[in-house]
Amino acid sequence: MNPKQPRRPWPYTAAMAMMLVMQLCVPAFATAIRQVGMDEMLRRSQLVFEGVVTGRRVLTTAGGRPYTEVTFRIVDIIKGRWAKDSIRLSFLGGDLPGKSLRLRDMVYPELGEHGVYFVESTEKRLINPLYGWSQGRFLVARDGNGHERVETADGQQVTALHFGDGNDTERLSRGVAKGVRVKRQALGGEAMFLSDFKAQLRRQAGGREP
Repeated sequence: MNPKQPRRPWPYTAAMAMMLVMQLCVPAFATAIRQVGMDEMLRRSQLVFEGVVTGRRVLTTAGGRPYTEVTFRIVDIIKGRWAKDSIRLSFLGGDLPGKSLRLRDMVYPELGEHGVYFVESTEKRLINPLYGWSQGRFLVARDGNGHERVETADGQQVTALHFGDGNDTERLSRGVAKGVRVKRQALGGEAMFLSDFKAQLRRQAGGREP
């Protein structure tokens, strides 16, 4: 199960409702996300895909709570099945005239963003549909030679992936899953090629490369 999200559709439990009321009264509400491992994230995500964000809008639930709906054009499916060439994912929170709901660790994919996304469930409405929140969001950027390379959600170069969660010590996430080796510097030759990144995920998931 996603380390933060309860496996239940909206509306939430009474305790969650109280948290939401608090968030409506203050600019942001702190959240605590558990760091997950690459092995866990890949194994428990129902869908993993490469995509591009083509739309984003803020709507409200039947109870009046804002949520952000993000539309992705699917470029490639790495794990799982999805029959359509696009998918809409809902993230709790957003800004509307006279009403805002914000979660401090929630980052919404940007319009035009190109990335690889680990979706916990395509059937349940969760607080954040990405497994491990930002840990399940990888960005794709081109280097100076036009090659597609992979970064973490906060822009660190992904230099290697290691599976097998190893040390089970619980710790809070800083936005990068266990097993993701990173380097903080401008995008360059050490970041993984997107093709290699996807091939390694497919091999680990037991799928065949196209």
